[in-house]
Amino acid sequence: MILDDSKFGVRELSIAINQLPTTPSIIRSLGVFKPEYLRTTYAEVEYQEGKISLVPTKERGMGGVPVAPKNRLVRTFKVPHLPIHDVIRADDVQNLRAFGTTSQLETVANVVNDKLADAKQQLEYTREHMALGALMGKILDADGSVLFDLNDEFKIERKEHVFNLSDNKADVGKLIDKVKTAQAKEAKGEPVTGYIVLASEAFMQAVIYHNSVKEPYMHYQASSQYKDKDNTHVEFNFKGVKFIQYDHLFESGETIADGEAIWLPAGTRNAFREFFAPADMNATVNTKALAYYASREKLEHDKGWSLHCQSNPLPMVCRPDMVATLKLG
Repeated sequence: MILDDSKFGVRELSIAINQLPTTPSIIRSLGVFKPEYLRTTYAEVEYQEGKISLVPTKERGMGGVPVAPKNRLVRTFKVPHLPIHDVIRADDVQNLRAFGTTSQLETVANVVNDKLADAKQQLEYTREHMALGALMGKILDADGSVLFDLNDEFKIERKEHVFNLSDNKADVGKLIDKVKTAQAKEAKGEPVTGYIVLASEAFMQAVIYHNSVKEPYMHYQASSQYKDKDNTHVEFNFKGVKFIQYDHLFESGETIADGEAIWLPAGTRNAFREFFAPADMNATVNTKALAYYASREKLEHDKGWSLHCQSNPLPMVCRPDMVATLKLG
């Protein structure tokens, strides 16, 4: 039988799934989205003077806030719920034994950890998909339907900068400086330590093989070929900007359009947030959220366990004025 042990409770399984190693992904590895753990299933945010921020809650009976100025927009977002269900049947453990041991408990734990790791990988992949959508201004569901059009919600006109790289005499360095100058004006006190460009394949190729960049790119490749052995995507640091080729096409259709790129600041404190809501479980009501949750229930006739995992994330670009689209001219 599969043992009914306390180490497989909601709290223990949730701790376990949060402690499992994460799967590398480009956007999350950049560390730009700072986690914010909510106690509610929604995030109430306001947009004012180019900034998006959480609206603070108040205790019941406390005085209200002053009438909002006309240029203040408040929106309530229901935090997306991402559930995954799996099953651990008695036959999954039958005839299995951890190497060098006779402990059935360890065998069950290994099966549970394998299931949790698979679920976490799926949830992390979905979070990456949502983060890309947030950076592009439109978060899509897995089927391609729009969950949130952030530009529309906050009446934002996204900034665009054109790189005319069909001209062999163009100076990519000067084009970068021009964008830096324009985007630096939008910081308004927000610290910035550098810039990142997530580029489609066409945009990346146009940059690194342009006449004005070809030579520094070759030097960069020569200097980084030994220290970046595990790097599987095309990267290039130039003029204080980290260019990363991001050409993944998600099942929803979400991708960076061919010939385009996303410009975003690095090292900021408040420009990006990823809100997490608590799980829809009795044990988590009104508690501070975790990034991941897991629980289990007995199957009918004691034939095994139903394993449930979930995450409830909402990535948000809190300084949309600091993010821009680059296009080939």
